[in-house]
Amino acid sequence: MKRHIFLTNRHEPLPRWLDAFPEAEVKMPSAVKRPHLCKAGAALIWLHVDASSDDLAGIIESVLHAAPGCPIVVLANVPSEPEGYLALQAGASGYTNTLAAPELLRQISLVVENGGIWVGRELKQRLLGALQPLMAEPASNDNLESLSPRQKEVAVAVARGASNKEVARALAITERTVKAHLSSIFEHLGVRDRVQLALLVNSRDTSGISLKYGTGP
Repeated sequence: MKRHIFLTNRHEPLPRWLDAFPEAEVKMPSAVKRPHLCKAGAALIWLHVDASSDDLAGIIESVLHAAPGCPIVVLANVPSEPEGYLALQAGASGYTNTLAAPELLRQISLVVENGGIWVGRELKQRLLGALQPLMAEPASNDNLESLSPRQKEVAVAVARGASNKEVARALAITERTVKAHLSSIFEHLGVRDRVQLALLVNSRDTSGISLKYGTGP
């Protein structure tokens, strides 16, 4: 079982967080400045953001650096589609309401720990709508299969939420090479960003990723 770490500026954690995960650890966001927030892949990070949280992408990048391989779920006080999309683009594996019920938090945990992506209903529809033209093209699957072995490795790793730095470390290549591979992959598959890549890879059942959506508050 993974550890659960809540990163929040709140002086006290919400009771529902501890109801969901009684053994959870609660830390200030500044904890990401310390090296090795947790062992690689050993925890699920719940990142609480509020209206005063600037540069969400930068915060997520810092968490990914401090906790490599650990999935991140963003807890938003006022969830919005643009912010949710930004969170997924930055490498988060989930996005939901800060006030989600304990049962929903446990469900999200199960999905994300098994490589899934958790988003709200409206954001799910937006994501699938953006991907629909690609899904309608018979050549999409052929395009995936025609990627080079290294490109496939990069595509699957990124689809699972790995950052460029994590991919570079895992494949023993430079971040510049990862970026070059991604540019080629995006162009080859006709996708705009990492989120669409994850959805497309998932749709072809090549990475074991599942797209789930939340119905909680």
